[in-house]
Amino acid sequence: MRTWFTWDKTIKLQIADALLWCLLCALLIAGSLNRGAVRQYSSVSLRYDAPISGQAAYAARLYSISQNDQRPFWPAFWKEHTATIKSEFVTADVDCISFSGDAALVWPAAYISGASPGVVDDHGCSVSEALAWRLWGSSDVVGMSVDVDGAARIVRGVFKNANEMALISYRDENTSQSWTAVELSGGPADCARGDAESFALASGLGKPDAILMRGPSSVAGFLAAAPLLILCVYGLALLISGVGKRFPAMRAPFLFMILIALAALAPPILDLLPSWSVPTRWSDFSFWVSLLDQASSGLREFFRAAPGLRDVELRMLLVSQASIALAAICVSLSVCFRWQIRRRQVSI
Repeated sequence: MRTWFTWDKTIKLQIADALLWCLLCALLIAGSLNRGAVRQYSSVSLRYDAPISGQAAYAARLYSISQNDQRPFWPAFWKEHTATIKSEFVTADVDCISFSGDAALVWPAAYISGASPGVVDDHGCSVSEALAWRLWGSSDVVGMSVDVDGAARIVRGVFKNANEMALISYRDENTSQSWTAVELSGGPADCARGDAESFALASGLGKPDAILMRGPSSVAGFLAAAPLLILCVYGLALLISGVGKRFPAMRAPFLFMILIALAALAPPILDLLPSWSVPTRWSDFSFWVSLLDQASSGLREFFRAAPGLRDVELRMLLVSQASIALAAICVSLSVCFRWQIRRRQVSI
């Protein structure tokens, strides 16, 4: 009877461990997918309180073309507004994002049918799934005609979103619109805030009222990797402890080999970071103070900027990523804790 009880308890523990590992894997996958969604918002964003004229936007593009041999930024302009949209039977006041340039920079979206309007499309639009169902009672509406503030548009695509919204495109040469935000793609491989501000001034756009850098993408990447880092540190500690107990004479050489391996892995790991975040001298404490001030300043600016549709979407993704990471970290710690208890029981 005792043997059966022992086996029954062991099986239950193994099932609990398996479920814990499955939960951890599911959270890691969810974190990786959510990180990919956040990385789509990887452009540098310039925000202006006073609108940028269409002529100034076109001049900025000409400036980028003239600097083509020097890895220039390429701007995509956009603004948020409310428009009256009419289908054959329904009229609705809808939140819209008008843009000129790459739609994927302005509003990263997963399309269930069709695609976003192209950069030379002056008569297209795309609508959210929720808006498609309200206007037509279906999501199969690609090619349908729609009236946007009195101008005829053709639906090019339907994207996933629970909110009723539309994307309205204007071609590069169209100077009839003014803009309040600019998304910068390209540019230096490791661009800093100063590079974006210099481009804005040199291209005639003027000094931005806010510059939102690529910090959210880095934060999402760190949050996705944190649970794995906990497991790696715990596994390395177990490995060192095991070698020290079984082969005491090999402990010092083994630690030296680990340090050599970590030193060899340092360059590729540092290459993943922006160059401005890597110190030239690790003992330069003033650099770390400056880096902390720069990071905190960027974070404050990100939350201080007036949140529009795009910003709210990104912030929700970051909140989701933080929640997933917190759950994954708790599960990782639980896995390590349960493994440690099992080891102690075996040693006893």
